[in-house]
Amino acid sequence: MEGQFSNRWYEELARELKSGSRAPDDADFTATVPFAAPAVDFGDGFVDSFDDDLPAETSSAKKTKSKAKSKSKKKKKSDPVTNVILALSICIFLGSAGFLLYKYVAEPMILSQKMEEFQEAHQGHEVQQANNGVWEENTESAVVEEKRLENGMLEQMAALLEKNEDIVGWIQVPNTPIDYAVTQRKKDTLNSYYLNHDINKEYNAAGNPFLDYRNEVGPNNTLSKCSLIYGHHRRNGTMFAKLKYYDDVEFYKQNPVITFDTLYDRKKWVVFANFRATASSDTGKIFKYIRTNFKNDTEFLNFVAAIKKRSKIITPVEVNADDKILLLSTCSYEKSNWRMVIAARQLREGETTVDVTSAELNPTPLMP
Repeated sequence: MEGQFSNRWYEELARELKSGSRAPDDADFTATVPFAAPAVDFGDGFVDSFDDDLPAETSSAKKTKSKAKSKSKKKKKSDPVTNVILALSICIFLGSAGFLLYKYVAEPMILSQKMEEFQEAHQGHEVQQANNGVWEENTESAVVEEKRLENGMLEQMAALLEKNEDIVGWIQVPNTPIDYAVTQRKKDTLNSYYLNHDINKEYNAAGNPFLDYRNEVGPNNTLSKCSLIYGHHRRNGTMFAKLKYYDDVEFYKQNPVITFDTLYDRKKWVVFANFRATASSDTGKIFKYIRTNFKNDTEFLNFVAAIKKRSKIITPVEVNADDKILLLSTCSYEKSNWRMVIAARQLREGETTVDVTSAELNPTPLMP
């Protein structure tokens, strides 16, 4: 009986606890505090802790938690530092893409369009290529007689001055984009204006090929002993960038003759050297190639010999004391402050054939 009473009592207690009709005799216990009932074994192999009988979470509580989570997510998404970094990254990407698009696509097109106007006025003659290293004058396209003004200036070239009074000539190198008007400012003693101004005198980082301010240009082939034309080496291939083709002997053999027309004369020049120089003693020994005139023939011939010693190609082209030479100077990116210079001499009177078939690479050029 006692055992039955005990079991019955426990069973009733369990029911009361489970139904919530009875709570422990605890002075601190209040009806508003959820009651965590002890686990009870009903002898069926399972222990009931009555957790499922505790008051269910109200819908308002769920909404509160949901709102809290939502705010937390929003807070993470709208983190200001992340947004700033993302915005800067997008700006940098768009800026870089825009710069590259302008430099490699838009700039060459703009320069070409601007120069077309001048090319039409110039109406130059195409430079002939050599055939297996032998160049011959094309008499059919050669200029026999051109109209001149009273001052000896070519009428056709004078038309260029109406567009820009700084124009003194025209440079053309076959099988390259080099087909540009050449400018000069005698008062620009720093040779700087056309480093960042185009043929229309508008600011442009590409600049325009220009003659050294010390060079003379006049009628009857009045030229300095050494004429210097400077131009940028643009990575998009414009200006004097393609002069680097002359590092290739085969290109040289096919294109040994270039033209540099002045306002008064149309002249052809044969390339005899391609060398590197430096403008800083930090990257080699400085070779002062920026010369326009010389004290005597010996000084001039020594200068020519120094150029040939530095040339990356050995050519059979001779230069004597009576010749005039032309240097095309641009940047070279092998090292900081290096320059690439193409040297040519003016074709002599009656010289209609040039043979450079024996040209070869120089295995030991004197480098800066």
